[in-house]
Amino acid sequence: MNDRGLHRALLALLLVACATGCRRSASAPPEAIPVAAKPTVAAGTVAAVVLARTGKVELSHSDGQWSDARVGDQLVPSDSLRTEAGQAELGLGPVRMRLHESSALRVKETGKSSMRAQVRGAVESDVEPGRGALDVEMEGTDAVARSTGGHFFVTADGRGVVSVAAVSGSVNLVARTRQVEVRQGQVGRIQKGELNAPSPALRRVLLSVLWPEELTSKEAVPVSGKVEPGSRVFIQGHPVSVEANGSFTAEVPLHDGAQKVAVLVVDPLGRRKQAWATIVRAEARHQRVAAAAEAKKKKKEFQWR
Repeated sequence: MNDRGLHRALLALLLVACATGCRRSASAPPEAIPVAAKPTVAAGTVAAVVLARTGKVELSHSDGQWSDARVGDQLVPSDSLRTEAGQAELGLGPVRMRLHESSALRVKETGKSSMRAQVRGAVESDVEPGRGALDVEMEGTDAVARSTGGHFFVTADGRGVVSVAAVSGSVNLVARTRQVEVRQGQVGRIQKGELNAPSPALRRVLLSVLWPEELTSKEAVPVSGKVEPGSRVFIQGHPVSVEANGSFTAEVPLHDGAQKVAVLVVDPLGRRKQAWATIVRAEARHQRVAAAAEAKKKKKEFQWR
């Protein structure tokens, strides 16, 4: 076979192989392509984005169903974010919001460099001066905190007790028909629907705790105390209601034996302080024996005097 015949034969074999491969590709089922579960954001809609998250954080879209939030998830008006033992950071251009533990946020409006949201719990916000704007509504009130530049905290318990603290810049706080400017280092408070004049934040975190007796046979004991109004209190990691005057009380369940009971306060400026005590739950008979031994010891000491 000459060179021309050899080339023709090779060309024919190549055409046959291509035809066979094409038929096989056409009959083979296509590979599955994973599709993201994120909802489609309508054209022209500006969305806030989950920038970071730790612990348990959940996201709900307009359908009302809650699911685990992920970094990169988008929130548009009517979407919500909530935390338990975790935190999440949300961003929209020059606006940043950090949702602290046991808190919730619902996006109400978004713009190219602005956002409006309703919150419950504690939210820490940053707005780049001159570049963005943020309006924060507090659940359970008609109050709105507005900032066009600065770092501030908003705490709202959902029952009408609100505090707004400015770390830098200033915040315009409006409630009913009254308006005040909360400046750096100040705290503005709303109690029983009334907006109070801003006052300087305390230099130190206030936490005063009234502990129960160290030895008890009860299944639960009361723990009460006093904090700065507008603070949040957690006992054994669970949020506790704080009254408008800063007082709190809660029944703490006990198990048998010794246990550490911890009280954590987060003040309006986001500063934290913790106190703890050891409580021992014993059977009533053991408690009586211990009490009798203590009484006998004290009597003996008295006789020696």
